[in-house]
Amino acid sequence: MRYIAVDVGKDLKLACTEESDLLHSEESNVMWIREGREDGQVERLKIEPNGVLELLNVSVDDAGNYSCTLDDTVKAKINVEVKTPPPALHNVWVKPSTILANILWEVAGTGGYPIIDFTAEYRLKPAAGEDPEEWKPIIPTHIPPNSVNILIWKLLTMFCFVILKRQIDVYHLVPNTTYSFRVWATNQLGKGEVVEVEGHTHYSVEELELARHLLAGVENFDTRVWVAAVGIVMGTLMILGLAQLEEQEVIELVPNIILNPGFFDERTEHVPQDENFNNQTTTRLNNNSVVQPRRL
Repeated sequence: MRYIAVDVGKDLKLACTEESDLLHSEESNVMWIREGREDGQVERLKIEPNGVLELLNVSVDDAGNYSCTLDDTVKAKINVEVKTPPPALHNVWVKPSTILANILWEVAGTGGYPIIDFTAEYRLKPAAGEDPEEWKPIIPTHIPPNSVNILIWKLLTMFCFVILKRQIDVYHLVPNTTYSFRVWATNQLGKGEVVEVEGHTHYSVEELELARHLLAGVENFDTRVWVAAVGIVMGTLMILGLAQLEEQEVIELVPNIILNPGFFDERTEHVPQDENFNNQTTTRLNNNSVVQPRRL
């Protein structure tokens, strides 16, 4: 089996034998057989007088095995590989957050040439009847092919396969908004097939936390519990208010007694007026001793 690679869109010539240039159609019986059948290929096939098979404007469907027979003898078996831009990426999906999103994908093939880079873009999903906005590039615009590889091992029929999953992050998104994302790979033949997906960003963390606290247990809420709780709170506030008033009176009374030993209040003892018309009252000192007024 010989192996020949050709770029898509090019012309290809397959020789039956190394001496094919010495063959002539009138002297030999050359036949080409392809495994499988491709409708429409016959129009692009041409067998030259020397037995060379020519394929014009090769397409992906032209890949396969070709056999050449000369005088009922198989002379060559050729496997034709058609190289193309990268095929569509597999398992493309979006993992959105509030203001950012992760785009992940798997590489199913390279098209025959190494992948040069990946490209990803995004935009707001237009509403019904609105024109879509321009695609915005995701930085970096040329994502290296070996960036952020995640190895995922899959065990299948006693063999272990490695799948390279790649990803890129998109920042500065708006919470609770639907976006469209697209991504593709590029090799030396050009841009591969574009894959487009959608993702909806989450609500902001503050909104979620507020809603969760406010609505927690609302289904099983009992109004009697609420009334009892309000009653307990109001009663506690009233008790605290009364206690604060009594404490304030005591606080105001103590400094006056300390600063003015002759401070008068209801507890001061009265004495009858004497012969000198002295109407002074007794004074109670801080140590609770009584001082009688002087009699003139």
